[in-house]
Amino acid sequence: MRGLLRLGVVLLILAAATVALGSMAERWVLYPFDATHVPPAEAGLPGVEELHFDNDGETLIAWTAAPKRGKPVIFYLHGNAGNLAARAGRFRRFLDRGYGLFAPAYRGSSGSSGTPSEAALIWDTEVAFHRFFAEMPALTARRVVLYGESLGTAVALCLMASPALHPEKGHGPLAGVILEAPFTSIPDLAEHHYPGTRALAARLDSAWPSLTRAADLQAPLLVLHGTEDALIPIEMGRQITSAAPSRNKRFLPVKGAGHTDLWRTDTLPRLWAFIDQFALR
Repeated sequence: MRGLLRLGVVLLILAAATVALGSMAERWVLYPFDATHVPPAEAGLPGVEELHFDNDGETLIAWTAAPKRGKPVIFYLHGNAGNLAARAGRFRRFLDRGYGLFAPAYRGSSGSSGTPSEAALIWDTEVAFHRFFAEMPALTARRVVLYGESLGTAVALCLMASPALHPEKGHGPLAGVILEAPFTSIPDLAEHHYPGTRALAARLDSAWPSLTRAADLQAPLLVLHGTEDALIPIEMGRQITSAAPSRNKRFLPVKGAGHTDLWRTDTLPRLWAFIDQFALR
């Protein structure tokens, strides 16, 4: 809930018209990444390699592991808390199933240099996606599942609408997309938690209009959302699902779950079934 209090501070600053300070506060609330660099082996993932690549003068990090024969790869976009090492348990589950992994770290996260912003994260992720295929040249997009977690859902929707996934000029359509606790936009979130603040929030540099961007989502889609999510209301997950024109889409409400406890024994089988159904065809 600290994020909600921080959002309130940002909106107060904007109300006072201190724009420069508001920009710094915006980064503080929306991108509180853990910059700590932890190699995969130290996080308990000796089979994962760390890749360094450059974009826009910054050095970015990604964790990568090849899939077992015939298995898909998960392109994982993390949320705004913690770092890649904090997701080591999730990554291990992917690897245990034979899935490959490519997980880029945003600017300011996990040892990646630079200052995060909406534009920077979108650009970096598109560059990372191209590098992903350069690292795994035998891979086709039909064996790739895009996974977005919280903030990563917004980044994922931008990637889906980018030239990188153009059927002719890009890498082509993906096997599927998984969105965990997506939100419709930052102004919508501000209005939900602080009624009357939508106009102020619209002045932020980072708006992340995911509901609009979901209109480009044609790939098979699975949306997971906790019924008791106090940060991002479940209705936003429903709205994203409804807006996507995908012909194969599913909304999975996780009863009693909040924002960060969606990976449970009753939900993981549904997750694996979705990946296998669309990425192993």
